[in-house]
Amino acid sequence: MVSEPGMQDGNFSVDGLRGLSGVGITRLATDAMARIAARDSAACATLKEPVVAAMMAAARSRDPGVMNRLWSDFRRSKISDRMLADHYIPEVARRLGRRWEDDTASFAEVSIGSARLQTLLHEVSKGWVAGGTAIPGAATVLMIVPPGEQHTLGAVVATGWLRRNGVSVCLRIAPTQAELAAILAQRRFDGAMISVACHEKLETCTGLVKTLKEDPSAGLRIALGGAILELERGEDVAAVSGADIVTNDLPKAVEALGLTARRTLMAV
Repeated sequence: MVSEPGMQDGNFSVDGLRGLSGVGITRLATDAMARIAARDSAACATLKEPVVAAMMAAARSRDPGVMNRLWSDFRRSKISDRMLADHYIPEVARRLGRRWEDDTASFAEVSIGSARLQTLLHEVSKGWVAGGTAIPGAATVLMIVPPGEQHTLGAVVATGWLRRNGVSVCLRIAPTQAELAAILAQRRFDGAMISVACHEKLETCTGLVKTLKEDPSAGLRIALGGAILELERGEDVAAVSGADIVTNDLPKAVEALGLTARRTLMAV
């Protein structure tokens, strides 16, 4: 199992994006965009094209240091870390996928570029609250990327959004059912989210959902989202997986899991 960046029990890795097809990159970027942008279309409409173009060039450059040298451009253009994480990085990932589909970018370019984007995402999210250091009393979510999934970008973007909106998130990548059971024995969560891209992983998700719901008294509600919803009907995914809600609208998932109500109670 791989833990999230900033957690004490694991190291961050960008290798999760390697090996994806261009279609996979497009889908995971669409997934990430959908999670955040569903209720923030105005922000997406104001992306600064010169910055997006510079990020695209850096993602495809033979020089691995080009992306790091863009920080002055980001600051000069008054682009916040939040905008980078929620909009610019997913948009560049989407364009990389389109280049693959149009046969104007090689497999290596797409793979390396995507890894660079996730490294950038790691850098901009360093200052955000991690699962182990969250504000006491905050609503808590267990975010899961199932074993065998080759993408993490959508889950990491969603994790950052949740944390900035006052939710404590414990991100776990490729946990086994035994590892999940151990986590649940140690911590209590107000909800769980699973990010899945392909139909082949639905069976795995079903097992994860079963493990998450083994203690009925906990009343843990589960949201499932990801690129799979571009391929399957939400009703079918819900029926097979056993998740309580299936959606790529992150604010809607937060509401369905009762996290909005929890945050309201915290403020009273």
